[in-house]
Amino acid sequence: MAGRGRKKKNISVEEELSILTEEMAECEEKIKEYTNRKKELKQEIEKKQMEALYKATMESGKSFEEAISLIHENRE
Repeated sequence: MAGRGRKKKNISVEEELSILTEEMAECEEKIKEYTNRKKELKQEIEKKQMEALYKATMESGKSFEEAISLIHENRE
């Protein structure tokens, strides 16, 4: 935790509030960055999965309609 081992400076409540508000804004910005990166990674995974599905469909010699039909049959 930040601040361990350091002596607490004598700051006013207003100053402490201001510092805390700034730190919270920085954390919120990091959360936005992480959320965007998470979304990008999920899209990348989905793209790779779709490419693999497309490749498997093409290699099977079946049309997309046949492949979709097989998938629907297996769900029932």
